Amino acid sequence: MDPPPTKWNTAIHDTILETAAGAGIPFRLAHGVINAEQAFYLVSQRAGVAILPKPSTAGVLAPGVVLRPLSESALSFETCLVLRRDDDSKLANQYARAFLKRYVRKVVPGRQMELPLSA
Repeated sequence: MDPPPTKWNTAIHDTILETAAGAGIPFRLAHGVINAEQAFYLVSQRAGVAILPKPSTAGVLAPGVVLRPLSESALSFETCLVLRRDDDSKLANQYARAFLKRYVRKVVPGRQMELPLSA
């Protein structure tokens, strides 16, 4: 059965299906959901599994549903923030700063090891 056409995140959608097929997991049916609550409901009703971004799952629970992190590197995506250079909107700039503060990995400089010197 072919997956239904998707309007959003086609690259993510295709990668998920390819990764599942490579692991021998057959595709049966895809449900389009708008939010984590809908996904949790479908999973709780034994309609399948859901792959969600971590922030969208905060505070959402359903009976019999468990959360497991994905460890498949093929399902890891780089996220970019795109903003107009000439956009002087206070709201857009506040959003950009909040996004970067929350999601950009902080690079911490390494500490040099101290090794004993032989005389």
